[in-house]
Amino acid sequence: MSRVNEMVTELPDNAGVRHPPPVPYVLAMLAGALVHRWWPRGARPEGWLPLGVTLVAIGVALMLWAKASFDAKHTPLEPWRSTEALVDSGPYAYSRNPIYLSFALIEVGVGVWADVRAIVLLTVVPMVMTARFVVPREEAYLRRKFGVAYDGYCSRVRRWF
Repeated sequence: MSRVNEMVTELPDNAGVRHPPPVPYVLAMLAGALVHRWWPRGARPEGWLPLGVTLVAIGVALMLWAKASFDAKHTPLEPWRSTEALVDSGPYAYSRNPIYLSFALIEVGVGVWADVRAIVLLTVVPMVMTARFVVPREEAYLRRKFGVAYDGYCSRVRRWF
């Protein structure tokens, strides 16, 4: 037996995401608040406060709907834990990443609600980080774990944006 065969290691039964996914969004909101101290610019026209409140409410509702879909399949939501089932119902019938979409909606909503343009603009940073570093890990893991079923799901349902 060759040395290479002895060194084969199994991949972990999770997506390998090392931090809670909302962390970059929270950090971007904090950074936006700091930027606002030195560059105070509004994020909404007069009378648009309800738009910010509505975006936050839609984001929270979407997140709760996604969580309920995971609970219905008896599988953990956290990407660092082992997935027990492919969730393809609820908001997952329309988007493969509704929770990430909800984080973005909440951040933009908070920025509009608080009238802080920097929070709205900085939403792009965690979105790009999620699309570049988190989603590919999750997709590779789900493809390994569920194979053809996951490929079929991907062909029917688009990513979050």
